[in-house]
Amino acid sequence: MSQTVVVGGGPAGLAAAYRLAQHPEQSVLLLERALGLGGLAAGFRHGDYTLDFGPHRLHAAVDPLILEELRRLLGDELLWRPRRGLIRLGDRFLPYPIGPASMLHLGPSRLLGIGAGLLVRQVTPTSGTPVSYEAALKARVGQPLYRLFYGPYAEKVWGLPGSLIAADQAERRVNQRGLADFVRLALGRNAAGQYLYPRGGFGRIPAVYAQALASMPGANVECSADVEKIEWGPDGLRTIHYSKGDRRVQARADQLIWTASIPELMRRLDPAPPRDIQEAASHLRYRAVVLCYVVLAIPCVGQADTYYFPESRFPFNRVTEQKNFSVATVPSDRTVLCLDLVCDAADDLFALSDEQLGNLVIPLLEEVGLARASQVVEVFSRRFAQAYPVYDLDYRAALSQTLGWLADLQNLWLIGRHGLFIHDNVHHSLLMGHRAAETLAAGERGFWPAALAQFATFRVAD
Repeated sequence: MSQTVVVGGGPAGLAAAYRLAQHPEQSVLLLERALGLGGLAAGFRHGDYTLDFGPHRLHAAVDPLILEELRRLLGDELLWRPRRGLIRLGDRFLPYPIGPASMLHLGPSRLLGIGAGLLVRQVTPTSGTPVSYEAALKARVGQPLYRLFYGPYAEKVWGLPGSLIAADQAERRVNQRGLADFVRLALGRNAAGQYLYPRGGFGRIPAVYAQALASMPGANVECSADVEKIEWGPDGLRTIHYSKGDRRVQARADQLIWTASIPELMRRLDPAPPRDIQEAASHLRYRAVVLCYVVLAIPCVGQADTYYFPESRFPFNRVTEQKNFSVATVPSDRTVLCLDLVCDAADDLFALSDEQLGNLVIPLLEEVGLARASQVVEVFSRRFAQAYPVYDLDYRAALSQTLGWLADLQNLWLIGRHGLFIHDNVHHSLLMGHRAAETLAAGERGFWPAALAQFATFRVAD
């Protein structure tokens, strides 16, 4: 029986292990470093509250194969929800995603400027392929709208001005393509109006995969398992060395599905990769995130599920109200706001205590009308040092060199946000897990490059 080791129990790893374990000739060992499965998609319980790690939703673009599987696993738990987003622009909250309804509230002069910028881009040919995020977005939406939202928001989230962010970032994360998209929004032809969400919180998705795996004879799941070394040679990967508590374990790896970060993989390979490959991998950087939860002694703040803050003076870029995703997650007399504070893991912000975070954010929540200090019951946080891949101007060369070297390891399968250093939604990660499992089980490695090419076309829906 062939044994596949899956490293990482997030959506991609769970989906891959689940699909592989359905093949009787496959044995699957899933290793997860954390105490539980699911990664950023897992969510958690805190007292009476069922909370997500930031805003998560299943978008309308979910692959039919994935949706069918989720409906089978979740039953009637998976519900359609209306999208209610707001963005703070010009000292007021406006509808989000940005479209004509948002811009009509900005005042005549600003509206005319944005409209003129969009029209200019339609009639002015673009010279060459844009290299930077700034150039790509200005070519699509014009300079006024870029300066109002896309530029400031990107710099806040990624820690770089748009001129130093690769154009790929715009391709992967910004779905507005220009004037035609704004016309579609004005006519109401926008698929972003609804999303799917489990009644019991987004963490139900990884939970049902974990429950299914626990009942499958071909699957073994080890949490709190830290991969320390991966032996390899001319014939590929051979043995995984991992620790769990005081135990040191060696596992045969006929195949390895890796969903953790590429730099982590490179540091664990034994013998070590060539120095130039190690150097290239070291240039792949991630942004961290601090999730600050503010519990309020009121039934709700408003109807919006997510508020966006592009201005740099707000340390948070998003605020979500958990119960507006599902009322079943928070008691009726309380509400919980989750604030995303994106930073680098070495920043002072990442190390702030919960008390310090509260002192930082509560006055700002008061200023914008989302909370009053007298309503605050509790402030607590969760932190993730590697949350989002950073696409700086040098990332593509470093990634290409690293992936090119790793491609020679024919029993290595890289998937997921971290494993492929791509921007994705959860439904993308689930699909990657499916594709890897089915291609591996069929012994059709030759089809894998086509799957990777498909993954490269994913666009993130916010």
